[in-house]
Amino acid sequence: MKIKSAKLYSFPVRGGAEWIILKISSDSNFDGFSELTMSNYSLKNNLQNSLSGLLKKIQSEDLKDDDQINKLLSNSDENYDLVAATSRSGIRSACSDIFAKEASKPMNEYLKSKYLLSGTPSNFVNLYANINRSLLPDDNGPTDRSPESFSKMAKKALDDGFSYIKCAPFDGYPNNYYKDNKFIQEGLARVREIAKLLTTDKKLLVDCHSKFDQQSAISVEKKLFELGVNWFEEPMNPKTSSKELKEIKKRIKGDLVGGEEFYGVKKFLELLKSGTLDILMPDIKYCGGIEESIKIGTNLAKISKGTFSIHCPSGPISLLGSAHVTAALNSELPLEHAVYEITDRSNYLYPKEKIMKGKFFFPKGYGLGAEPNFNNNHKIIMEIGL
Repeated sequence: MKIKSAKLYSFPVRGGAEWIILKISSDSNFDGFSELTMSNYSLKNNLQNSLSGLLKKIQSEDLKDDDQINKLLSNSDENYDLVAATSRSGIRSACSDIFAKEASKPMNEYLKSKYLLSGTPSNFVNLYANINRSLLPDDNGPTDRSPESFSKMAKKALDDGFSYIKCAPFDGYPNNYYKDNKFIQEGLARVREIAKLLTTDKKLLVDCHSKFDQQSAISVEKKLFELGVNWFEEPMNPKTSSKELKEIKKRIKGDLVGGEEFYGVKKFLELLKSGTLDILMPDIKYCGGIEESIKIGTNLAKISKGTFSIHCPSGPISLLGSAHVTAALNSELPLEHAVYEITDRSNYLYPKEKIMKGKFFFPKGYGLGAEPNFNNNHKIIMEIGL
């Protein structure tokens, strides 16, 4: 197929946050979708420039598969910043959506067939509830981030059928709290409130968003482990602190988790083989897209089982693609889902996103099986006719 045109959409969500969606239209009369939402919204203009340049680079090519697109978009070292990784991943995922539609297969079946994966795809995948975005500022300003508020949101998720809860208890404090380490005790107070809700079949996952140094990370993990937390996510940034993380990994009892902003199989294999992390979290928006995630998952599984868990605190298109990957790989670990960010989230997908009792249920169509609901408020932020 050849790309005829591309559009980039913005769907405003909450408190200035937005979901960025790419639509690629092909000469085979199929549209492919992907999500390009980045953690740093200020880079949106850079993203548009990068995306435009890459699309023009492949506009005259007859595109056969993801491997070809990857080669066309790659540079010599594949050491991409977040913008470059996101634009490449978005193009690859949207094209994979088209390829699956051309093959008249749901995405998870297309992936299983293409990559010779064993097992029969289920019609659902298990999710874990990331409560972080529900506690960020909304359209009316900052929200309550007290320990009781964290507990209340976690209880809501447990009552809705989720068995795993993720929180970022060390975020959102004034600068002076980080200078004198007061944020540590305050964050642990949030964790203690949630821990009171846990039973033997319920788990709490903690994301640290790189708030620690080596010494404080080891000390805090010990306290978290005593509270029943054995998922310790990114106490330091794996891109800049791999040496420290290797030492932390040796000295803690729980699993050291991370890697959300890396691109390509090679980087993830290095993180596992080097003893930097126990569980790797590729994000289809950054890691190279849907099919690169499959390659990452299959290669990690050759070394150690249970080392793959997709990072997905994002919108419905990202969750849909991530769910297809999780199902195709028969992943042991549940998939991340950002709960309660907005009340009408399911309406942003057509057909509606279906999540019940901690499970994501697939729509019946080919490719991703659903698309953004353009009846919701949105705007076109970039349009390229090729």
